[in-house]
This record gives sequence, C-alpha cells and structure tokens, in this order.
Amino acid sequence: MGVLGEKLLKELSEDACVITSRFPFPNWPQQASVGSGLDQTFAYDFSNVRSHLRKVPKTLWVILFLALSFSTA
Repeated sequence: MGVLGEKLLKELSEDACVITSRFPFPNWPQQASVGSGLDQTFAYDFSNVRSHLRKVPKTLWVILFLALSFSTA
C-alpha cells in the first residue's frame, strides 16, 4: 500500500476521507474500524493522517528510504 498511500498524500485535499476494505494503511492512524478479518473496513480522516505523518522524525524516513533502496537492489 506504500505507492498508493504516497499517491493519495499527493492528490487528496486536507478534508478528504479514505475508506479501505481488508487491507489497512499500516502507518496511518485509523479514524474507525468495523468488522474483522477479511470483512474488516478502515476509515481515515486525512487531516489526522497528515498531522500524524508530520510528527514522524525525519531520521526515521531516511532509515526507511535506505532500507528500501538496498532491498530493491
């Protein structure tokens, strides 16, 4: 969901809501969740997602970038 998450971050407005079924965005804070297992649905308030991601230390992003770079080589 990494590529899709990046696309949504670039294209959606601050007041958007995102709803997914079966597969959550693991690093996004959920607004709500209903069901369980394959029938689970997740809702995200985009303003909360963006504020949460801004709080992640930049060094963590560098570590993640380097880890992904080496894993695809």
